[in-house]
Amino acid sequence: MKFFEKDVAVHNTVFDCLITGSGAAGYNAAVHLHEKGVRNFALLTEGRLSGTSRNTGSDKQTYYKIACAGDQKDSPRAMAQTLFAGGSMDGDIALCEASHSLAEFFHLVSIGVEFPHNLYGEFAGYKTDHDPLQRASSIGPYTSKKMTERLEQAALDRGIQVIDKSRAVKILVCKTTGRAYGILCLEGEKDFRLYFAKNIIFAAGGPPGLYETTVFPASQFGSSGILAREGVVFSNITEWQYGIASTKFRWNLSGSYQQVIPRYLSVDENGQEHEFLSAYFSSPKNTGRAVFLKGYQWPFDPVKIAGEGSSLVDMAIYMEKYGKSRRVFLDYTRNPQWLVLGEIDETARDYLAKSDALCATPLERLLRLNPLSYELYKTNGIDLAKEYLEIDVVPQHQNGGAEVNIWWESSVKRLFAIGECAGTHGVHRPGGSALNSGQVGGLRAASFIAGHYLKDGACGDAFFESDALQTMTAAAAKEIGEFETEIAGGVSATLGESVNADATPESAAQLLSQLQRMNTRAAMFIRSRRELEKSREELKALAGKKVTPSGDLPAFFRFKEMLLFSRLLYDGILSYISGGGKSRGSYLVVDSMDDIEACLGGVEIDSRHRDKIINTVYAPASDKVHSSLRHVRPIPDSDTWFEKVWREYREGTVFTL
Repeated sequence: MKFFEKDVAVHNTVFDCLITGSGAAGYNAAVHLHEKGVRNFALLTEGRLSGTSRNTGSDKQTYYKIACAGDQKDSPRAMAQTLFAGGSMDGDIALCEASHSLAEFFHLVSIGVEFPHNLYGEFAGYKTDHDPLQRASSIGPYTSKKMTERLEQAALDRGIQVIDKSRAVKILVCKTTGRAYGILCLEGEKDFRLYFAKNIIFAAGGPPGLYETTVFPASQFGSSGILAREGVVFSNITEWQYGIASTKFRWNLSGSYQQVIPRYLSVDENGQEHEFLSAYFSSPKNTGRAVFLKGYQWPFDPVKIAGEGSSLVDMAIYMEKYGKSRRVFLDYTRNPQWLVLGEIDETARDYLAKSDALCATPLERLLRLNPLSYELYKTNGIDLAKEYLEIDVVPQHQNGGAEVNIWWESSVKRLFAIGECAGTHGVHRPGGSALNSGQVGGLRAASFIAGHYLKDGACGDAFFESDALQTMTAAAAKEIGEFETEIAGGVSATLGESVNADATPESAAQLLSQLQRMNTRAAMFIRSRRELEKSREELKALAGKKVTPSGDLPAFFRFKEMLLFSRLLYDGILSYISGGGKSRGSYLVVDSMDDIEACLGGVEIDSRHRDKIINTVYAPASDKVHSSLRHVRPIPDSDTWFEKVWREYREGTVFTL
């Protein structure tokens, strides 16, 4: 078969499973599949050393689990209740994530991730945001990096096949059975290969490619548009976490970076410096408290604007950068003009004093409190002792994603979504719960595939039972031909609009940049219905641009994927606002972008949708996007009578829905 006038190579193996993505979630799923006896599978990755979990982190990157030290009283149901209380999260998913949290934590410990324990072997924890106990653990700023490296080594030690430089561009879905059966991949810059698989685990991360500036590493783009094209139902893709980050070297600025109370300044077009926070706060004490609290209240939260809370700092940054067109920086070499250490907020002063870090300058305090935080930037070419650190409020994690059931299977059968591309979080979540969710998702997907879909070698689908690679290839050729017609030739079928044949072609990279700038303006942490509706019209115009697949194929597919996923994002946000949705989670809803200054004293917080999830789906047949609200599923009343659980587990009936 051919695709874009190129021969498509067909891999001669029908895999029992294919995993896309080489981050902590993908490798963990691979290791668990192997542990459960599955051998005929492989892991596909666009770049083995790319991805968020390997290349990013924070001051003290957190793993969230059940408390297991000291005399803290905790349980799966108690942790599930904490997750569920964040709002707009399914209770059965929360219970799964809580129940497996210790198993996955100790699985990481067993392969060499050195979470700290005391003399007696207790794995001590600390309290993170939205955490009533001390469930969090960490090995420092590179927790997810170490997780990925150790999981990768565990996979390599088991001989698991890793296919590098292979980017999924289409999931093959049988129209008659509605199940996934293969992946079309772009290999390198211009070649295509088709892989058949009885099951697919999608672990390609979130979609930072929507935005112009993010904390995600430049190597991380995301592939959620691939799932959207196949009609996968999404949950809560409106819900992100936005927070302060450096822009030259992309890194989250939480923890010690804020607790040492650095100097915030903006620089205007004439090079004039402005210590701007004093203009937004009524006293030095309030200013210092808000900056200090950004250490662990790092995501923007509209609740924390009122009363000169910590999120007023984010608003001040936005006003300086986008309202006054100034560049914004942190300075660790000097104290803020308003700071008198002996008069700062008691919480901040006590913390610094107990840490023996009440030093003269922010840099000295940082070196005392957390010298690794300083070395991190120096290693990446930025010396905080000599230069300012340019910052912005940027996307840092998508809480939503593909809707999954309790085994992390999407609305398309045999297609599983794990990690950040899965929509398992609600509006708020405890810090570190994303790392746990990715590990639990990999375990759950591997368990269901091995224990149900591949049990005793059974496939349960005539599509694969007849050893007919030729028949499958013919079916795939038809589907790939339809896909080529849909997206090729300068016609934007994503919106069903034809293009003037005389129009000047534009590069996909240029169009992608336009799309990212538009999304950054309209669909980030400040959202206006008027701006969104205006941008949706611009989105239609952008989709009508003539762009051909020739030349830069990776950019072409990225543009097409993010163009479609932007439609879903806009529809979800506008549906929520039209239904009376107010500010919540990590974003502010305003009538007009001109109203932002009026929000500095506080805003109305949403109270109607805490028990609702926003579902968004693209229908390929009609080329329509539809969003709707549904009630969350409650935390189930599980039966834990041991004899019954043991019998169901022995018989394999536990692997059902």
